Amino acid sequence: MIFLLFAVAIAAAFFVGSLILLRLGQQLGLRHRKRNGAEGTAGLATVEGAIFGLMGLLLAFTISGALQRFDDRRQLVIQEATAATTAYDRLTLFGGDDARKLQGILKGYVQARVDLYRMPHDFLLLQRAEDFSDRQEAVLLDLKTRLWDAAVGACPQPNYRPACALSLPALNSLFEVARLRAGAAEKHPPQIIFFMLFGLGLGCSLLAGFGMAGSAGRSWIHMVIFAGTLAVALYIVTDMEYPRLGLIRIESFDHFLADAYEQMLPVPVGNMRDQ
Repeated sequence: MIFLLFAVAIAAAFFVGSLILLRLGQQLGLRHRKRNGAEGTAGLATVEGAIFGLMGLLLAFTISGALQRFDDRRQLVIQEATAATTAYDRLTLFGGDDARKLQGILKGYVQARVDLYRMPHDFLLLQRAEDFSDRQEAVLLDLKTRLWDAAVGACPQPNYRPACALSLPALNSLFEVARLRAGAAEKHPPQIIFFMLFGLGLGCSLLAGFGMAGSAGRSWIHMVIFAGTLAVALYIVTDMEYPRLGLIRIESFDHFLADAYEQMLPVPVGNMRDQ
């Protein structure tokens, strides 16, 4: 909720500021024409075109980058589900109670991963970052340590060496994807990009209002659509950078990891008590 209010407030502030600068630019344009006449605006179109072109280029690259990061986060969910399934299957190579014990810990780890992203989490306004449950992350760390230690502890047995050669890299890949997902949640453009986008958008509003001074009247429809379009674009870019907090979300892809958990065979109760 904090993030949604923050994003909407930024977009609303931009919308209001854009309307004000459009009107201010129009007044400045009228004064300029009264002092210098219609010929006084000659050559200004080149400057305006360059600034509007820079605004369009910056907006296009920012949206493209946000879409790429959004897609990368969805792809990482699928990669983690695949890594979990692979690790679970390879743990069967240990055989007997050791395999069931390791698979039981792995299943608990995957369930904890699913729960981590399903839990409500906050938005740290000053750090511009998502704040996941510290308690759940501690549970995950404990399960990860138990799983790795149990797998490594079984490796000295001669008959388990082939199993270790395949299982340990699979577990390492699973933990690596989890770290990549954590990193992706904090991967955003430098804040200066958003400041540039915000400031340049307001500057374009001023120039657009200045250019509108050439008409006999003022069209509020054009002003509102211009300001609204830029405000919506700014909101969408911000929202896509935090796809678990805003309106544009990636929860629809979380079912891949949940499906991987459901496909894991249940561990006998007796073995679960021994863990």
